[in-house]
Amino acid sequence: MTVEQIHLDTDDDTIERRRYLEVLHRFTMSQAELTNLDDICWNIAKTAIGDLGFEDCVVYLLNEAGDTLIQRAAHGPKNPERREILDPIEIPVGEGIVGSVANTGRYEVIHDARDDKRYITDDQFRCSELAVPIVCNKRVIGVLDSEHETVGFYSDEDIQLFTTIAALAATRIDTALALERLELQTVALKEAQEAANAA
Repeated sequence: MTVEQIHLDTDDDTIERRRYLEVLHRFTMSQAELTNLDDICWNIAKTAIGDLGFEDCVVYLLNEAGDTLIQRAAHGPKNPERREILDPIEIPVGEGIVGSVANTGRYEVIHDARDDKRYITDDQFRCSELAVPIVCNKRVIGVLDSEHETVGFYSDEDIQLFTTIAALAATRIDTALALERLELQTVALKEAQEAANAA
């Protein structure tokens, strides 16, 4: 390897690191302003992950019972416009790659999904998959999942950034989930009181 090649490789690494830092900075600053659960999830999927140039990203959150993962936000073919998710699916904890990550609390990167029988085809088959748990207070509350058509697409840097984004968002998601549950309970209580008064 020549001195010129080493210099070019170093420049490429520096540019890539700078790009990751910029994505992380934008993500952190934008998340700081959000409190609504849907806003937080869609920001993760569309803004942060969209900036990375991934083909597909889905934010899964556990249901109230903690046994099923629900798609709450998406970026890519499942999200043609605004905040719409086409044909959303639910994945039981323990099933597929996403369900396995929710079950173990450890990230998984699949370089060729054709070799993994756990792979679940959602909107279309893709060769690479990266799934990281969203963990708050040592408890898995969801999974951040991305897929790409290219074999071996995800780099070590992608894994690190994806894991960092999930960790940064975890507390905000957990707090927003608690607020959402409280609002639902308040509405249910109000409806029950109104029904009792009308009887």
